[in-house]
Amino acid sequence: MVHPSRRILPKWYAEDKFLETEAISATSDTTHSFVFGRMFKTPSNRTYRDGNHLRIGFCHLEFPYDCNGCLAEPPSNIAQTVTAIYNRVSPASSAVQHGRHDAGATEKGEDAGACVLARCVVDYTVQPDAELVDGIVRQFAGLGYRCERGLEDTVMRLVVEAGERGNAAGSGSRSERLQSRSTQDPRLVPTICKLAGHSMMPQLVDCNARAFGYDAAGDTAWLHAKLARQLDQPDAFSVYAAVDGTASDARVLSFAIIYRAPEKAPHLAFVQAVATAPEHRRRGLASDVIQYAVDQLSPGTRVYLEACEPHAIALYQGVGFEEVGRVRSTECILLK
Repeated sequence: MVHPSRRILPKWYAEDKFLETEAISATSDTTHSFVFGRMFKTPSNRTYRDGNHLRIGFCHLEFPYDCNGCLAEPPSNIAQTVTAIYNRVSPASSAVQHGRHDAGATEKGEDAGACVLARCVVDYTVQPDAELVDGIVRQFAGLGYRCERGLEDTVMRLVVEAGERGNAAGSGSRSERLQSRSTQDPRLVPTICKLAGHSMMPQLVDCNARAFGYDAAGDTAWLHAKLARQLDQPDAFSVYAAVDGTASDARVLSFAIIYRAPEKAPHLAFVQAVATAPEHRRRGLASDVIQYAVDQLSPGTRVYLEACEPHAIALYQGVGFEEVGRVRSTECILLK
């Protein structure tokens, strides 16, 4: 249900969440947009969590703005609907009411027998009705979902300025800083570059998996598939990495993935992921990779990212990002 009253959304929130959901959509099989949020389905990559979830934001975020100032509620039976969809009990095309399907959505690899982890993120940042939010979360809890409340992410933004390239991460040129670190460390001087194609896919997956602990779970196939889709869309995703070694034994030490929607919002960019291999942390590599990535963007571009850990926030502040707001949510995952 769309409320007749309008609420002006904070600009930082509208831009950040537009970018985040567009980036997820680009690596998902199917995206459905509704006035209350977006649903992502990727049965071809069933353990890809972001690609298989419903995000309730109580508003519709697309450029140009469509219902951007209207708050909207999901259907009253949203928890049952989400459960049915992700367990393929009922077709998604007719299960969710009061919404619409993306005109550009594609059904890639979807099959009726697929079963993925049922997950919903209830983002209540712009929803002032705490009772409404609590009622939705209790719906999911009543169906056996584990609901983690009170999650908070810091949204940060950097506006690219002309004439200040490469200096935000510290004094001296990037090459001088890297050379200085190499003098203290016998390893080769890393090279920061943009990755193209799949030639370094194994190294990229390895760095990402070990940085976030995905390797401990024993399942990195989903990560390989996600990164492959990103590398296959160079107009949308740019992958920058600090690499050392020779062509035969090159290693990815740190990397950053930047998402852009050049046709919809050419003045915006989103840092979707930053990671450094555990054994190469505290060398300033992530700062240098992020700065290099920012240097490739046009002056005036507004670059967004989200962080929750204090050390990550400090890292981004060192590159020039500033806090512009905080996103509050509850994550509901069905326990099986």
